[in-house]
Amino acid sequence: MYVAPEITEIGTVRELTLGGKDGAQLDAAFPAGTPRGKLTFS
Repeated sequence: MYVAPEITEIGTVRELTLGGKDGAQLDAAFPAGTPRGKLTFS
């Protein structure tokens, strides 16, 4: 018997992404607490 999946709302896109807020910390691709000034491009 097929059972349709349920959707659970966990917040708005703004809440989940901090509204695109600009911060001093880098994202998950860098170690926690890495300052933006330590960003390097290769």
